[in-house]
Amino acid sequence: MPGSHDFIGLLSDADSLQLMLFACPDAVVATDRDDRVVLYTGASESMFGFAPIEVLHQPVRRLFATAEGYEHFRRQLVAEQHIVNLEVPAVRKDHPHFVGAFSAALLHDRFGEEMGTILYVRDHSKMRSIEEALRDNNHRLNELVRTLNHVAQHDQLTGMLHRGSAIETAEATLFGRNAPDSFGVALFDLDHFKGINDTYGHLVGDEVLASLAGVLKQTARQDDIIGRFGGEEFIAFLPGADLAKVAGFAERVRHAIGEARVHVDGDAETDISVTISAGVAAMPACAETLQDAIRVADDRLLEAKRAGRNRVVSTGSLFAERTAA
Repeated sequence: MPGSHDFIGLLSDADSLQLMLFACPDAVVATDRDDRVVLYTGASESMFGFAPIEVLHQPVRRLFATAEGYEHFRRQLVAEQHIVNLEVPAVRKDHPHFVGAFSAALLHDRFGEEMGTILYVRDHSKMRSIEEALRDNNHRLNELVRTLNHVAQHDQLTGMLHRGSAIETAEATLFGRNAPDSFGVALFDLDHFKGINDTYGHLVGDEVLASLAGVLKQTARQDDIIGRFGGEEFIAFLPGADLAKVAGFAERVRHAIGEARVHVDGDAETDISVTISAGVAAMPACAETLQDAIRVADDRLLEAKRAGRNRVVSTGSLFAERTAA
């Protein structure tokens, strides 16, 4: 049977084969039947960091960083006779281990006896670093997209949905798989808000708006949809709420706002109070479509302001009267 020297002779039969092996940018390593290194190219020396004298005639397993990695490689090779780009930790002399991609095949003589193994090894560390960097960048990009989507959909002052986003969310709920049988709409408007801005300034006005937003959030249920409808106007969509329930919700909000105080710092400390007016509607009792329900609620809000403000109106509608006519 051919020994180690016979194996080298076999590989050296053709100068072209030698040139191919030594010119290959991959590390090329060959072993004999005892799994000892008998061929170790220049690319191998660059990759593993060992001089040929340190590796030749030594067990090839010393090029593997862990015994588990070598055993895994060997099992795969014996089972399949060849492997392609099997990634296991590899040794680099005086440096941290690297991710080695091992491709290998068992070599047999003409009698079918195993005479050794030929291995091609690539350093996948840079590839893994690039993949990790790409994953990190993708994660950052996804976070940025989520942030931009949130900014685009929400009001910066109150944290509530913008008008369009609130309506889109309401429509998605209304026409979703578990669409509710009834759907309440409430529109709120801060009474005499211009006077607050003129007397105390816009910063205090912003605090008042934020206070109303806080009350709405605390009063709303988990599935309710609330948003900033306009300057000092807010809207709430209540899935499953009939007219009586949405009117009760609006009254609770009105009462809580009336009890709240906004503290103003200045020469003389002042606590100001505000009131709100509201108009409410519900589907299908008041309208057949969401847009019509919003119009009914808006008409009733206007009626609440005309009737003296600081009240909730849940009956009558200019829009409903126009529609009926």
